[in-house]
Amino acid sequence: MKIGLWLKLVLAALVVLAYPLGMHWLLTASTWSHEALVWFSLLQNVGMQLLLALFFGLTLRPGHEPLIARFARRIHGADYSPRIARYARQATWAWTLFFAAMVLIPILLFAWTPVQTFSFFVNVLSLPLLGLMFVAEYAARRWCLHDIPHVPLSRSFTLYREEHIASGARPASKP
Repeated sequence: MKIGLWLKLVLAALVVLAYPLGMHWLLTASTWSHEALVWFSLLQNVGMQLLLALFFGLTLRPGHEPLIARFARRIHGADYSPRIARYARQATWAWTLFFAAMVLIPILLFAWTPVQTFSFFVNVLSLPLLGLMFVAEYAARRWCLHDIPHVPLSRSFTLYREEHIASGARPASKP
C-alpha cells in the first residue's frame, strides 16, 4: 500500500473516531454546562449546513458551472447535453435550498421550542433527512432523464478518479 493512501486512511480513521470521542468527552467529562453544550450543538449543526449551502449555492452564480453539472459533465462526457445541464442546475438549486432549510429549521426550533425538540431534530432527524434528499434527487433524476443511460454510482467514482489522474494530479510520492 502506498504511503499516501495509508496516510489518507489513517487521517480518515482519526476524523471518524475523534468526533464521537470528542463529543463523548464533552457530554461526560467536560465541565461545560448543559446550556453551553446545546449552544455548541446549534453552532456546529448550523455551521456545517451553512457551509454546504454555500458550497452548492456559490456555484449557481452567473459565469460559474453548477456543482452537480460539473459531476454530470465528467460522468456523461460527450453525451452531456443541454437537457442534462438544465437538470443539473435545478438539482444544484434543490440541494442549496435543502441545506438552507437545514440551517433555518434548527435555528427556529432552538428559538421557539423546548431543547428536546431541537435536539431530536439535529441529532436524530438530520441524517435521515439527508438520506431522504439523496433518494428524492435520485428518483427525480431517473424520472426527468429517464431516456438517458444511467451511470451506476460505482462507475461515477471510477470516471471521476480517472479524470482526476488524467488531469495531471500526481500520486503521493514515496519517502
